[in-house]
Amino acid sequence: MKHRLAIVATAAILVALAVPGIASAADVQVVSGKVIGTHGMLLVASSNGMTVYTFDKDVAGSGTSACTGGCLTRWPALTVAAGATPAGGSGVTGTLATITRADNGAIQVTYDGKPLYFFANDTAPGDANGIYPGWQAVVLTASVPSATAAPTAAPQAATSPAATPPPTSTAPGDHGRSPADSPLPVLLLASVAVIGFAGALRHMAVART
Repeated sequence: MKHRLAIVATAAILVALAVPGIASAADVQVVSGKVIGTHGMLLVASSNGMTVYTFDKDVAGSGTSACTGGCLTRWPALTVAAGATPAGGSGVTGTLATITRADNGAIQVTYDGKPLYFFANDTAPGDANGIYPGWQAVVLTASVPSATAAPTAAPQAATSPAATPPPTSTAPGDHGRSPADSPLPVLLLASVAVIGFAGALRHMAVART
């Protein structure tokens, strides 16, 4: 019985010792893509959303950083805990790895072999003040201007008679009545007929007398 307990206790100790190693070796998302202004989708740190940069003097794959001393104060390194494996989030297609800095032993994240840095003058997510000669933001997708939609032509109205017909129109209306449709000639003819009829009656009366 004691022998079995000793075996179980030994196994538990080995598992306990192995767990921290497994946890530290787990992938840690350290960067992701984010659209920033007109720069397109840039690489940013997942922890705080701040833009990260590369230094032109660093040689990809060299395993070293050319930014030291005061440069490192102005351009702090993006680092991870020892044993962590950096991973990328949405939009990240390059290769992530780490180097051990010679000046302070920190584990700095690299992208396609070049160390990554923050810029001290960036104060909020979305800032990209570190883009100038010697330093580059990591562009994942260049910005593409949105196509300007062509103005939609207004639908052509169906052809319909004018609200007020023109003078030459035969369409009914106060301003479009033709001379033949006017009541004035009819009234004149009726008046002439009445006058003529009255004259005839008067002539017959005279003849009888």
